Amino acid sequence: MAFETLNRLKWTGKLGRCEVIILHRGAPGNKKVIDGAQITGLKRDHFCCGQGGRESLIPLHRVLEIRLDGEVIWKRNTAKG
Repeated sequence: MAFETLNRLKWTGKLGRCEVIILHRGAPGNKKVIDGAQITGLKRDHFCCGQGGRESLIPLHRVLEIRLDGEVIWKRNTAKG
């Protein structure tokens, strides 16, 4: 689950080195990349990220992929069935 992966990165001091790819309607390819250094809070159902004095809540069900140093460490299972 995305929460467990982000929480592990937070507590090991690696959150600032990760990228979180989220579903973002209207963005090119409907995806947006969030730098882990922008994450200011983490809850079981969302994370907070801040940039330019604004803070946004991102539901964890929108997380598609998490990368650490460019390597995919978590990816949403998109298989239906």
